[in-house]
Amino acid sequence: MRIVLLVLLSISVFGQEIKPLFPNSGPKPVGPYSPGLSFGDFVFVSGQGVGDGSGKRAADTRGQAIQCLNNVRNILKLGQLDIANITSLQIYLTDKAQEPIVDQVLKDTFSGKIPPRSTLFVPRLPVETPLEITAFAHKTKQTGELEAPALDRPAGCKAVKQFIQCGVEVAVGGADVEQQTASVLGALDARLKLLGSSLSKVVATNVYLADITEFSKMNAAYASFFLLRAPTRTTAQPFALPRGRVAISLVATK
Repeated sequence: MRIVLLVLLSISVFGQEIKPLFPNSGPKPVGPYSPGLSFGDFVFVSGQGVGDGSGKRAADTRGQAIQCLNNVRNILKLGQLDIANITSLQIYLTDKAQEPIVDQVLKDTFSGKIPPRSTLFVPRLPVETPLEITAFAHKTKQTGELEAPALDRPAGCKAVKQFIQCGVEVAVGGADVEQQTASVLGALDARLKLLGSSLSKVVATNVYLADITEFSKMNAAYASFFLLRAPTRTTAQPFALPRGRVAISLVATK
């Protein structure tokens, strides 16, 4: 049954499949997203929190950061890559005072040569994890200027070699988070289709919620747009949104 399911979930784009990566160990997804996806020589990793496969968390920030990176590594290995292949990192941290500790773990892990990274300080993350790390990786570290979704990237989509990047799209209507999530994803799908893509080809999203307690409600609406294969994802509650209750940015294949 698992083999059949994976075949159904894989989508071929110009001869290259978008394949979901689900490690046997490590934390389980807490929403409709894939822990990792491979596409050609690329691997995309969802935001990894501080828990291990049993949900256990290290007591200090150093141990938590190490666990985040171990979770990232486990997913990369399924795509036949490793930490050394990472081309960009996104760090989500709820306590700015812990940034030097996280930075030191990164320096130790990458022998001082940390990949390009962006750090977003947020008041809350799902399941109250204090830290999440998202990664993009490539077999030969050739990225083609591929950038991770970010909160400060304005709405609009642009083509970058094999990919399309869309900046933050915010809700234009709808009273509740479910309606606003549907509105945002509908708008993004329309933008992608103008460039020859669609939501079915999305490999990574960032979802920003004005209130993380609406995480489950957002998930319900979000899941209805990705019935066959969910992209990788990171979800966070930023200190402020441009407007509305939800904002989403993404990367899709052409």
